[in-house]
Amino acid sequence: MSYKLTREDVTWGVEESAAIRAAGNPNPAVLRALLDYHKRKIRELAGCSPNANISGSNMGTYESPLTAAIRVNSADNVRMLLACGADPTGIHIWDLSDYSARFMRGRDAKVDISSFGPCPSRLHILKVAESKGITDQIQPLTQAELEERRTSFPRFWTEPNVPGQRLRMNKGNTALEVAAGLGFEEIFALVREAGADESAWISASSHFDDTKPSSLSITSPIHEAIENGQHAMLERLLNEYHYSPNYRAMVAPTIAFPPLSFALGRCDPNDPNIRACIKHLLAHPDIDLNLRTPIFEIHPLHLAVARHDLELLSFLPMPLSSAGMTALGHTLLHIASLPLTSMSMNREVPDAVRSVHCARTLDSRWLPHSQPSPLHLKTTNKIASEVPFPPINPPTPLTPTEQDAQLSILRVLADAGIDVRAQDVDGNTALHYLATALNGDPRAMKLLREMEGGEEVYNNCKNREDLTPRTLWEACNEA
Repeated sequence: MSYKLTREDVTWGVEESAAIRAAGNPNPAVLRALLDYHKRKIRELAGCSPNANISGSNMGTYESPLTAAIRVNSADNVRMLLACGADPTGIHIWDLSDYSARFMRGRDAKVDISSFGPCPSRLHILKVAESKGITDQIQPLTQAELEERRTSFPRFWTEPNVPGQRLRMNKGNTALEVAAGLGFEEIFALVREAGADESAWISASSHFDDTKPSSLSITSPIHEAIENGQHAMLERLLNEYHYSPNYRAMVAPTIAFPPLSFALGRCDPNDPNIRACIKHLLAHPDIDLNLRTPIFEIHPLHLAVARHDLELLSFLPMPLSSAGMTALGHTLLHIASLPLTSMSMNREVPDAVRSVHCARTLDSRWLPHSQPSPLHLKTTNKIASEVPFPPINPPTPLTPTEQDAQLSILRVLADAGIDVRAQDVDGNTALHYLATALNGDPRAMKLLREMEGGEEVYNNCKNREDLTPRTLWEACNEA
């Protein structure tokens, strides 16, 4: 039965075009009527076009008629849109470029504040990065980046300002990624057959091509399927479509997790659906179990240890010795000993505050400061001169259960012979980090001191601030 359009059907909404609204209607008669009307009135009714997309930089959301049809699982609407000329990418390439530019390394901190409005051009951000010594997005960490870390409290696995952390807009995803994340296999096949670009995702190459939508996306269908626990879709992506189990989104280099690390670090690996995804990845004949992130050199085992989860650690087939060090010099022993957040260490002791600049948390939404680094320094100084400013997070000592979990992990690492004498870029050993805990565990300190070389480290090994673990431990226990 035909549908008679109303005046409202053909007008732009506040945050949606007429075509998006119709495509999101499960009744295909509505979209069919609108697309027929568009053919007759094309010049007057651009909002009825099969490509009447909404840009996140303007509206706070990225949406197209195609992605709207995918979200309501309407294969009929998807077919109609594609037949009428809808771009199978599902998002304009300019929008993909604008969105992913917010994830570039070396960007100005102001980029991490504004959720709306176009981001500075990629060329502009590259010039800003060059002023920090970053001439290549995947080069080793620069001295300027290391110094910036010491004014903030970053996670061990990424930069001080987690890319996208403060964005209130939705992801700038392609149609293939939306379909994969929702597990809609039939629709995924339709969009793929229509010619949607997938070139970057079927290769583990680090080559970046800013003319290809798949290269410009900060994620991939595999990552979206994993994040949403769509293990059947993941299995199909890997084995039928031959997507790479080792793909890293190099357009966002500081958080370019390969799929296995993404499942361990950015998802809940104890969720049965996520665990099923991990099993699919581990079973793949081409997976590189030791593949690291490109800048911080994070190994999958670093992420498992950060969780203090012995069962998860034993589930993974890699030997502990394969983890080695991160780009910041962190061993598994360092990571297990790091404070969960800045509020898990003894901030009443100035020596501890000067010594420790790194968190263990895998929570990408935790905010150590009200403003991005280094802008938080200006904010803190200004407020401190006017009124007392309470921390945005309360002190969070480890619970007895959490202390027991940490101790169990440390025992396993000690038995594996992880070197307690290793120092990171700040000169800290694992003992330095344990010594500065808000409620330091004497059992953990004793365990590491009894390791080969442990007592020498405890008494004599000095960090960048010329402080030993013993000095920090005694100061924190007297505070």
